[in-house]
Amino acid sequence: MHRIMVVDDEVMITDELEEMLGSNGYQVVGKAGSGVLAVDLAEKLHPDLVLMDIVMPGEMDGIEACGHIQKDMDIPVVFLTAYGDDAHVSRAKAVYPYGYIMKPYHDDQIKAVVECALEKKKREQNIEETLNGFRLQAESCKLKFKEIHHRVRNNLNVITSFLSLKSLRIEDKRCLRVLKEISARVYSIADVHDRLCLSEDLETVPCQKYFGNLKRSLERAYLITESVRLTMEAEDLKLDTEKILSLGIMITELVSNALKHAFPKGMPGEIRIDIRRLGHGAVLTVTDNGIGFPEGLDFRKTTEAMGLEIVRTLVSQWEGTMEMERTRGTEFKITLPA
Repeated sequence: MHRIMVVDDEVMITDELEEMLGSNGYQVVGKAGSGVLAVDLAEKLHPDLVLMDIVMPGEMDGIEACGHIQKDMDIPVVFLTAYGDDAHVSRAKAVYPYGYIMKPYHDDQIKAVVECALEKKKREQNIEETLNGFRLQAESCKLKFKEIHHRVRNNLNVITSFLSLKSLRIEDKRCLRVLKEISARVYSIADVHDRLCLSEDLETVPCQKYFGNLKRSLERAYLITESVRLTMEAEDLKLDTEKILSLGIMITELVSNALKHAFPKGMPGEIRIDIRRLGHGAVLTVTDNGIGFPEGLDFRKTTEAMGLEIVRTLVSQWEGTMEMERTRGTEFKITLPA
């Protein structure tokens, strides 16, 4: 049985409402004659619905009381009033009542509005319960994803540590270079998972922190000294995880290629990395001031450089574009759409 509270400064009206509601299967649990008393009584009784007059004596009218009852106690309120002018209706709309009935009213009107208001509240509660269930599921999934990223990160860190230890025992320069390249690639992936473990957002990664860490990793992996400087500028934007992984690998490969080919015989120089926003996408530019990309060699087709082949594949997967200029060295410009 639904519990209803009635509020009106005329006792005869509250008595009539109590009788009518009782005959229709509802229980009137309380009656009040002012807005202040209505708020106090609603807080004590917490009924399923309040039928409330608007104009009543005291410092608080029915509209103000409705605002408190619906907002603070989550109890639906239906207005019963003799005032239908624009001023009263406008104020009433501002507190979102569940109904507005003009006096004099008929019993069937009261019954209809009460049933509709209670059904509406029931549906709202069902929706809220469903949303709460989704929120709990989402939180559970989020924790699981964090655990997955944590384990992946730890496993990748073990791999990079293992590669570092192995490199200490290798004297062959070619093998050592390959190990360093592999280590840099693994780190670029591991650091993304590291960022995701610490982030509340499991879908995007802040670029500045990630690429700053990647730069330091490349400097350590390739023992970059003052003879070849590595500089970077990255806008403070967020990209989705897969896209930032791809960019990290592209940077690693392009920097590796520049170190191998752009500065022969200890030639000094600089490699610059620049990441900018392009709508919801990004533009990556990697520039060196070395000897320049070989004339007559098409960077879109050559298979001699494995790093370029990896970069071309990733750009193609994202349906991006890749351009190259030979002005004062070599510049690769990669555009990834949103």
